[in-house]
Amino acid sequence: MGGGAETSVEFVNLRSRSVIIYWLDHRGQRRQYAVLRPDASHRQHTFVGHPWVVTDGRGRALVCFEPTRTPARAVIR
Repeated sequence: MGGGAETSVEFVNLRSRSVIIYWLDHRGQRRQYAVLRPDASHRQHTFVGHPWVVTDGRGRALVCFEPTRTPARAVIR
């Protein structure tokens, strides 16, 4: 899980409840970065190869995302 080029991800929450955005560190541990309310978005600076996971309020994973060189949008439904 090395770090590559700088990039960004815009996380967009289209769910009816808040979600939590975590970066998975080099040991695979979750590091919380943001809580997104419904219909909210959050732009996150990151690096290619750094994985992100989005969970519900109970910690259940909804989606995982690995950034690419091109800034991206991750829509959570």
